[in-house]
Formats: sequence, structure tokens, C-alpha cells
Amino acid sequence: MFQAFLLAVLANLTMAHQDSLSLIHLVFRHGERTPASTYPNDPYINDTFSPYGWGQLTNEGKMHQYKLGQWLRKRYGHFLGDQFNSDQVFAMSTDVDRTKASCQYMFAGLFPPKGPQIWNKNLLWQAVPLNYQHLKQDRLLLVRGCPKYSESLEEALKNKTIQDKIKSYEQLYTYLTNHTGVTVKTPWDVEDIYSTLKAEEGLNYKLPEWTKSVYPDKMKEVTAYSFELNVCSKELKKIKGGPLLKKILDDSKAKVEGKTKMKMYNYAGHDSTVANLMQAMNVWNGEVPGFNCLIMIELHDLKTYHGLKVFLKKSINEEPRELVIPGCESPCPLDKAYQTFAPMLPNNLDTLCKPKNQKFVPTKDAQP
Repeated sequence: MFQAFLLAVLANLTMAHQDSLSLIHLVFRHGERTPASTYPNDPYINDTFSPYGWGQLTNEGKMHQYKLGQWLRKRYGHFLGDQFNSDQVFAMSTDVDRTKASCQYMFAGLFPPKGPQIWNKNLLWQAVPLNYQHLKQDRLLLVRGCPKYSESLEEALKNKTIQDKIKSYEQLYTYLTNHTGVTVKTPWDVEDIYSTLKAEEGLNYKLPEWTKSVYPDKMKEVTAYSFELNVCSKELKKIKGGPLLKKILDDSKAKVEGKTKMKMYNYAGHDSTVANLMQAMNVWNGEVPGFNCLIMIELHDLKTYHGLKVFLKKSINEEPRELVIPGCESPCPLDKAYQTFAPMLPNNLDTLCKPKNQKFVPTKDAQP
């Protein structure tokens, strides 16, 4: 009896949640993939990872993105309706095969064709228009080609506290250098090897014996720190996470003002895309964003004001949990969100990306 009552209460809460929903922003990492890089002593360095290829979605990654779409249909189907409409739903990815494919597989689960949209009765699938910016001109999901970012990162890394923490992992660097055949000096070097091992493990490949003492736990800790280093100052957060955060807020404002009919914005990116946005919003959980990790930012019309609710779904098998924006109640009033995030919102990214030293030359391309 109590169980039936509880289910009824939850159902009513869900409907109330749907009734106030006005706009949805989704930012997610692609599905499981094959390795995108390797190291000299990698036993699989000459593997072609057939039939996928390097850095491509595996069948598991495809299925998980499809199931993510089905999960989103259950959560938002009443609000979105049954049929895909490009005037109401926007899709964007980075200019990378695995994110483009992830977006399409996710939409296969979210918007299977119905009624007049069925074009082949033997194939209940439809492609959706997918937008992207070329990698070198990416100004939203990766933010590439920004000299100021490289300059600011080099300056931030001079901080003694940061230097001391980077040096605290030297024992691990030495161990990895001796076993991988590549010189490991930074958390980013560790992250690169960790990502390779993670992908190989996902393919059920036997990992080398030497990995047992450092993978996954020790390497995962340093990998998580590499994402923190990517945006270890307010300026770096503004450059890497600010553009997407600004678009989310501006699109929400346009919805409130009745300037758009959009119901959903979708952004398929990478672990860094998710981590950079979370850190710009000050809701970073200190963890490596896993495959299929999803951030949901909902705009709700609460009659007296419009507010934002933020949710994190860490994996395909975990239920989402709400993330409360520090210093703001939930739902966070949109105008207060603008005030809270003001230091993170770039007015003109091209201007912001100009280095202070016009002769500055990055030592290497900026981390993604």
C-alpha cells in the first residue's frame, strides 16, 4: 500500500517537473571508444582495432549512446513530443568522428521516426542535422587556436602550490617512463597513457603486468588533476568553459524573452568539454568524466521567475543527481545565474584570445 502511494507521489512530482520545464541543454561525452593514442611499449601499438579503427566508437559505445537517447525520451518525451523538429531541437558536436557518431546514435534512441517521419518501415531511424566547427576554429566545445590560453596556462603553472603538486607525482612519472618507453613529466602525460589503457581495457584486451600497481587508481587520481590543471585559474576557466556557459545562458534568456521556439540544445563533446563546463560553473566533482557522462541544464518557468536546475548523470547505469550552483538556490534564478557566472562569461572570445605578449609562442598546442 505504501509502495503504491510512494509511486503515485513520485509520478505527480515528475509531472510537476515536466509542467514547469521550458528548455533543456545537454552536454555529454561520447561513448566508449578504441584507443586514440599509444605509447612505444604498448603491446597493441600495431593493432588496427578492426573493424572500428583508432579513436572510434565501439559497438558498446554505440549502444550506450542509443540507450542514453532512450533514457532521455523517457525523461523528456512528454515535453519534446514524438517527432523531431529542427526548429525546436539543435544538435552540435566537435569535428571528431566519435562525437559526431555519438550524437546520431543518441538521437536514434531519442527520436525514432513516427508517423509521417517514417521513411523506411524496415528501419526506424532518421538522421538529424548536425552542426560542428572545424577543430582549429572551435570556439565552443574545445576552444582551440587561442594563444591567450597557452600564455595564461604557462603563467598559472609557475604557481608554487601547483608546481609542488605536479612534482608530488614524480615517483609515478618515473615508473611510467620506465615501463611505457615514453618520457612522462606531467599529469597530462599520465592522462594520455591512462586513456589508452582505459580504452584497451574496454575492449577486454589483457593489460601489461606492470599496470597492476598503478592502474586504474593511482593513474586516475593524476588524470583527474590534469583536468583541473587545464583550467586552474579564473581566466583559463573563462576561456575554456566560458563560451559554452555563455551560450547556455544566452539561449535561456532568448527563450524567456520569447525570441526562440527551441526546446532542446544538444552538445556532444569530450571529457574535457564536460570538465571545463563544470569547473566554469563551480560544480566540478573532481572526477574524470566517464564515457557517456551527461550534464543536463534545465530552464524552468516558475511563474514568478525563470530558474535553472543542473543535473549530472555520471554513466549510462547511474541515475542523475542534482548539482546545486554555489551561492544560488535551486532552481537558480536566471538573472542571479548571470550575476554568479559573470567572471566566467567572455564578451568577445577573439579579443580575449589575444596574448598580452604579442611575440608569445606556445611551447605546444593547448590541451583540449
